Amino acid sequence: MNKRTKFLSFAVLFLLISSLSFAAGKTSNIANAQTPYNTPTADAAGRIIYVVQPGEFCSQIQERTGVPISEIIRLNGLTEACEVFGGDEIVIGMVEVTPLPATPTATIPPDQITPTLTPMPGLAKICVVLFHDMDGNGKRTEGEDYLYGGEVSINDRLGNVSRTGTTVAGSPDIVDPYCFADLPVGTYNISIAIPDDFNPTTVTNYPLEVRAGESATIDFGAQLASQPGAEVVSDTVNRVPILGIVGLIVLLAGVGLGVYMWRSNRAEQ
Repeated sequence: MNKRTKFLSFAVLFLLISSLSFAAGKTSNIANAQTPYNTPTADAAGRIIYVVQPGEFCSQIQERTGVPISEIIRLNGLTEACEVFGGDEIVIGMVEVTPLPATPTATIPPDQITPTLTPMPGLAKICVVLFHDMDGNGKRTEGEDYLYGGEVSINDRLGNVSRTGTTVAGSPDIVDPYCFADLPVGTYNISIAIPDDFNPTTVTNYPLEVRAGESATIDFGAQLASQPGAEVVSDTVNRVPILGIVGLIVLLAGVGLGVYMWRSNRAEQ
């Protein structure tokens, strides 16, 4: 092969290689040009995020977004090599976020506010006394001490409370009465059973309504059955008409006898 032929062969080979390189460059540019890029919307913090594509470098990101490599490094804290990998989310810009105006809250004037009252549970206390009613008048007077042995029961009308207890003995100045504490508010029926050898001088059942924080004391009276006047008040009341009738008969008999004797004396004269 002569020199001319060799020269032509090298020339043809050079032209072929140059054509292929130019075509490859054009193809790459066309491919890049055909890849669409839309500027991302900033997030709530004002950051514009870009997702790195596989095989993409900072120089290509710069070409696509127009953001200088130095700015990409600064915004993302990268090294001078600007190493990024496919799938990375990098910041390519910051925008100022304008906060939305706050929704106005209506203010209610204090005089139009209606307070909500929370009912508080209340408790009460009921104390029971059985006193020695020595004079039988149904009232506790000075010198009449407490009696032991009165069986007390207390029940509310709703049937939620039922308690029992026994009265205490002693001087009212020294001994405290028997009490039922921590009772819910409501209406109660208090009853007492009088000890043996005693008769009641007061009622033995008493209804009572108590409110929160109240403390009430109920006095029941009793007298020895052998003492004068020990009969229950109701029995005494029942005997009054009988005694009146007997007295009236005696009075009429006396008057009749007097009239008879007067007439007898006149007849003899």
